[in-house]
Amino acid sequence: MNPELAHTVLLPAVPPFSLAASLGAMSGFRPSAGDQAVLVDRVRKGLAHPDHPRAAVVVEVSEPPDARPGVRLDVYADRPLSPAGAGHLERRVAAWLSLGDDLRPLLALMADDPPVAELLPLVAGLHQVRFSSLAEGATYFTLTQRSTQWFATARKARMASELGRRIAFEGETYVAFPGLDELAALGADGLFTFAGNAQRALRLAEVLSGVAALDEQTLRTAPYDEARSMLLGVRGIGTFTADAILLRVLGRPDDAPLEMNQFTTMTAEVYGPAGAPAPALLRERYEPYVGWWAYLCRTALGVRRRQAMAEKAAEKAAERAAEATGRAA
Repeated sequence: MNPELAHTVLLPAVPPFSLAASLGAMSGFRPSAGDQAVLVDRVRKGLAHPDHPRAAVVVEVSEPPDARPGVRLDVYADRPLSPAGAGHLERRVAAWLSLGDDLRPLLALMADDPPVAELLPLVAGLHQVRFSSLAEGATYFTLTQRSTQWFATARKARMASELGRRIAFEGETYVAFPGLDELAALGADGLFTFAGNAQRALRLAEVLSGVAALDEQTLRTAPYDEARSMLLGVRGIGTFTADAILLRVLGRPDDAPLEMNQFTTMTAEVYGPAGAPAPALLRERYEPYVGWWAYLCRTALGVRRRQAMAEKAAEKAAERAAEATGRAA
């Protein structure tokens, strides 16, 4: 049975919002590379079918037909989709793209900080693109512990490929990442082949079962410190993993591990090695949005580096063309 259009809706976003900026951020975020198909003006992704646990749907997110900030969501399914299921997918996509986040107070603070203000045009209209599910984010950040981003990305992709629900649409196969309960039920033995060794498999099993026992809505809405304490109470979750899940999965910008090397390096790149503020000063200035500040800065720096590489490549190509023309003459 071929997937058919099952649901269409326009999802509003808090301005400023740019889908093009979101697509660019997806393209530059390696941990989610291959999780979705980023096209010129839209993105397609596989998600679990909310009404049929063994099935998947394809969500296509594109520009709305008018100038209002937001996106058009089309859902393609090969099984019936209930109104409740459609609403569930709407909420998932809105959370994935952080459509409801109001960045205007943060943007005003960033515009008043000259080294940061220089970066704003590179991320104009960008809302944080999150991991699309708590299961996916918890899996990835646990796999990064005492490991590399590359390793965690590859292992997460293998879990999706072997355990996820598949759906074929217009010549491509899309895979929905498995849910928390399904992954937790595998236990350490079932996760061994994906984790790479027994110790990492045990840690992943402990994290997945512990997070599955928490109430996701409470993690999203409870006071930040309370939600953080809930995550830290899970065996296998430390401060970095808790902060990462809160920001990159649940969209909570209250804090970020600014003392870690990746953030101190980023801060030095933004402000210069001699002018980089201490983490405490950054928190004081950008509270309660310091997580979004870090996300926008890191994304902007990535855009700037890619632009510089493209310019260098263009210059070299022009030089080679000029040399070839000279030889021909």
